[in-house]
Amino acid sequence: MTGQSAKRRQKARQRKAAKRRKKKERRGLSTPRAQSPRALLRASGSWPLYECILTKEWQKTGAITQILVARRSSFGQIAVGTFLVDLGCLGVKSAFGGIFNSLGEYRQLRDGITSQQDMVKADLNLVAKVVREAITYARDLGFKPDPDYRDAILVLGDADPDACDVPIPLGSKDGKPFFIAGPYDNVDQIMAKLTRKLGIDGFRFIAPIGGDGEFFLDE
Repeated sequence: MTGQSAKRRQKARQRKAAKRRKKKERRGLSTPRAQSPRALLRASGSWPLYECILTKEWQKTGAITQILVARRSSFGQIAVGTFLVDLGCLGVKSAFGGIFNSLGEYRQLRDGITSQQDMVKADLNLVAKVVREAITYARDLGFKPDPDYRDAILVLGDADPDACDVPIPLGSKDGKPFFIAGPYDNVDQIMAKLTRKLGIDGFRFIAPIGGDGEFFLDE
């Protein structure tokens, strides 16, 4: 082998090694796995929408509405935003925003949610409007949304609530706030807040009376 041939081979190997390094560097910078979960959630709003579903009977008075929005990255990761919404009184009672590394992991969460109630496909702008109106209505009554909604809302991305013309039912049939006590609600505190804000006749409720497990329906 001549000296010139050896040099050419050496340069060729160096060029190949440099190309491999550049590819590794690009992969390291571009892969979402190198980012924090919070950074991924912020970025997820621009990922393609994978699915958007909500409770089938979400417009029924007194219904608690479950919303699930999922987006999928080009790397196969799934960003999820979920909202448990009380349109009658309390707004966003709970929320979750997170990243799953595979469809299998995501489906475990999805199956757990859909096993509790019938859910249907929904327009992204509609669910964004449901969340916005619920939060606004509840805040006017003195109730704040679950703090985790700040993570979940990132998955909605550029959803436009104003582009949806579907009316959102709020409160009871007569338009008054409608509190239905759940198993984790501080009933005494909520009832006291509503009474101070609206008076005893200013809202409707289904809440326990005493410690005997009975419930009282006010209409």
